[in-house]
Amino acid sequence: MTDAPAPAHGPPRIVGLGESLLRLSPPGHQRLDHATGLDVEVGGAEMNALIAAAGLGLRATWISRLADNPLGHRVAAHARAFGVDVQVDWDPGARAALYFVEQGVPPRPSEVLYDRSGTAMRRLTPDTFDWTALTTGAGAVLTSGITCALGAGPAAAATALLAAGRGSGAVTAFDVNHRARLWTWDEAVPVLRGVLPHVDVLLAGRGDLLRLLPSAREDESATALAHRAIGEFGHELVVLRRTDQLPGRRVAARVTVVTAAEEVTGGVHEADVVDAFGAGDAALGVLLAARLAGDDGATLADKAAWAGAFQHTMPGDACRIRPADLARRGAEARRILR
Repeated sequence: MTDAPAPAHGPPRIVGLGESLLRLSPPGHQRLDHATGLDVEVGGAEMNALIAAAGLGLRATWISRLADNPLGHRVAAHARAFGVDVQVDWDPGARAALYFVEQGVPPRPSEVLYDRSGTAMRRLTPDTFDWTALTTGAGAVLTSGITCALGAGPAAAATALLAAGRGSGAVTAFDVNHRARLWTWDEAVPVLRGVLPHVDVLLAGRGDLLRLLPSAREDESATALAHRAIGEFGHELVVLRRTDQLPGRRVAARVTVVTAAEEVTGGVHEADVVDAFGAGDAALGVLLAARLAGDDGATLADKAAWAGAFQHTMPGDACRIRPADLARRGAEARRILR
């Protein structure tokens, strides 16, 4: 395990905890059972969000456990290649996490096949890291429901990270990110309800809130549920993402930010889908960067929606955003800049 980074002056620092995986996909839109080769990418919700924030100039730190083998080191190298510092507890007896992706086109959905049993993150405990040392001086800390789905130890570690981050004065962020192929809602709800009181910024969908709020009603709107979550768990704001499928491979992304005092929706941002993965992670990373820069709710919502749309245009999970990209948000679209 590497040493905790020393506090430093400069851009805000954002810290995230999560598992990242090697993503193996047949080229183009082939199916796995007929593939003769696989393209390799690296994916992982928290790392993806940190990469987005790092692309906008923030100092980002990713905390994880990895297999101490070439595959685990490939994952760590991916984070470093995007300017993200890695704080890793290496495990020589663990497997590297993998997932296989079939990229679909309408009407065939993209599909994911996980292979993440026996991975290093499954053995994460609340005592693995010094959370206070890692979060001291951070502007924001984040993790997600995917980390909590990996077991009782990772869920307790995620809670410890958020509690330490809040104790250090950081904004705490959490993406529900429910993965039905990792755990059921019956398994998830009691765990997530224990995490949410530590969360300032919650990224969730209406379906998530219906399950997480003890007395939610089917006839309540997403914004009404968000207000109830704020009252129930004490969130500073709830971020509601929506992506609508348009004809062909085009999508429209929008985000609503709800606080106790207001609810604001950003613009609708359309994109042609090159790769369907990582949009929510990009939205969270860009939103946190904007939050730490002091942007108002409407700007947070608009930047987050734009980032989700932008991510759909990029291959792979990582949000390869540049400040110049974000600066063109709202400008007339051009096919070539020259």
